[in-house]
Amino acid sequence: MPLIPLSALLAAVAVQAEIAQVTVYSDRARVVRAGQVQLDGKELYELPLLDDAVDASTIQLEAVGGSVLQVDVSHIDEQDFPRDEARELLAQIEKLDDRIALASGARDARARQLAQMQRITPFVKLDDQGKANPKLNGQGWEPALVFLDGSIGKLQAALAQAKEALFVLQRERETLVVRAGQLGGARRRSGHRVLATLSGHGSAALTLTYVVGSARWYPRYDVQFLPEAAAAQISFSGEVSQESGEDWTDSFLTLSTAVPSTTTALPKLLSWKIGERERFIPTPSPQQEAPIPAPPPARPLPAKESSASDDELRQRLSSLARAPQEAAEKSEEESDGSLQSLAGGHGVAGGAPVGSPKAGRPYSSTAKRSRRQSADMPLAMPPPAPPPAVTRERTPSPAAKSLAMVAPQRPAVAPSNVAQVGLAPPPAYQPPSYSPELPAALAGGYDLSFASLRKETVKTGDGPHRVPLFSERWPVAAERVVYPALAPEAAFLVAEIKNPSERVFPGGQADLSVGADPAGVAQLKLVAPGETFTLPLGLDRAIKPIRNVNIVTEEKGVFSKDEVTHYKVTIELANPYRQQLPIRVIDQVPLPANKEMQVELEGASPQTSARNKDTGQLEWSLQLPASGKATVTYTYSLRRPKGYRLYQDQ
Repeated sequence: MPLIPLSALLAAVAVQAEIAQVTVYSDRARVVRAGQVQLDGKELYELPLLDDAVDASTIQLEAVGGSVLQVDVSHIDEQDFPRDEARELLAQIEKLDDRIALASGARDARARQLAQMQRITPFVKLDDQGKANPKLNGQGWEPALVFLDGSIGKLQAALAQAKEALFVLQRERETLVVRAGQLGGARRRSGHRVLATLSGHGSAALTLTYVVGSARWYPRYDVQFLPEAAAAQISFSGEVSQESGEDWTDSFLTLSTAVPSTTTALPKLLSWKIGERERFIPTPSPQQEAPIPAPPPARPLPAKESSASDDELRQRLSSLARAPQEAAEKSEEESDGSLQSLAGGHGVAGGAPVGSPKAGRPYSSTAKRSRRQSADMPLAMPPPAPPPAVTRERTPSPAAKSLAMVAPQRPAVAPSNVAQVGLAPPPAYQPPSYSPELPAALAGGYDLSFASLRKETVKTGDGPHRVPLFSERWPVAAERVVYPALAPEAAFLVAEIKNPSERVFPGGQADLSVGADPAGVAQLKLVAPGETFTLPLGLDRAIKPIRNVNIVTEEKGVFSKDEVTHYKVTIELANPYRQQLPIRVIDQVPLPANKEMQVELEGASPQTSARNKDTGQLEWSLQLPASGKATVTYTYSLRRPKGYRLYQDQ
């Protein structure tokens, strides 16, 4: 990277570019910073220091209202500290503080004079209460009042000018404070410095974009079943966490299931010549590997001052960036309060208000600082290159010699400056793999993106943060499912939900609840528009099926006796609710283990709505009447040779 001269760093204007928008992927994030600058020709600007977790190759800068002539990105080590720049900055801030103190003194003096002038009012002094009031002569009052009005007007104008001058100085100091906040700080920090040369006139909007690692999100659902409304409240959110070293404060987030791809440079076609002008006789020669160049000698590091002096400079920068500004604001408030108390007496014209500056109050000088985490998750690295082919010396055959006369000799290894591009991936390519819990895997190949409903704050290393994405109420067809033979203690509440929106939702974990009662956790799969999916919502213990079995066994046959057992199964259901309930009853008949056994379903009341002969499952769809009962009865027979012992095969 090019070395940046110290004079350029001192001339660079610091730009405040806060994080405005972040796109979070499965293993990284794309951060967009926004800032405003006033251009007046060609000038150098310095953007905020970026953390080490930033991929320097992805840094991009755009300017709307101006032109970006050059962008220089350099890395700053933790031990590197621009002492000369810090001393120069300290001197400039101290000079400005002296000018601000003089301007504050002039403002306070004008304010006190104005308050004293406004307290002047004519009055009559009576020495003896027993005497008659003396006759007053008002001829001198008019010249005195004219003098007072003129003096007060001049003082008000001077006070307004003093406040305006103080405001300009504080704005100038604010620019230096931003730079002091970048150089100074509570701790040493390494990162990427971005210097941009811009050109133009007027206001320009800057957009700094880069990719940072150690960020991720997980889809999360909250499904609340509302029995009275026959609907479900579906809330979709993303669980975002990051350890990028910088806080995403009041930023719009976009959660994406896409997998960011890397660009590949197209190959450059070189001249391809066969033979020479004269006679061409190929001479076989072994291919030699290019020697590995020796590493350049290490440059001697310049002598550094002690870390104690660097820490002292940082502390002075931080204190100067805060204390004078706070003192100036405090003195301004005290002067305004004292002026109001002094002007609260008897004024000439009811206490004329003191003039105010043209612009508002100066900006706050508190500089925001990002936190750096020690453990950063690296970005996904490309797979290692395949090992070079081993070349061996061999004598070409006559056929090879004749072929060499018309075809060029191609090297066994492609030049390193030519990228391999084709429809098929290179032999050593390994597709990226993601955890099945990440959105890139749960989206099933869909490129989905969801924008946050409001600005969010996600601090680095602060754990997961829920980002709401949408909340809608969907119609639900809920029913009870009972398994009398397996779970006679309760009925299972099941909701059948159809996606009425036009959006595709990735799979993810869903927290279920019935009303205000939690019902458990389920794992949703990918849901397409119009697709119907089923969710278990827990147990309804108010419905308890009662299952009775009546067994009758008899013998049949003349020469060989067979035993035939008839099973009559009765299932009773009671509805304790005041509304009709849909319910499914699922039971099962046994399956024969060999050809000598026969199982036959003799009858069912009511008729089964579904039957699976491979598993023996029987299913009924019923409507339980309000506060009523329903009965399901079916009979099957089991025929087997006499003396066979029955057992259940799992």
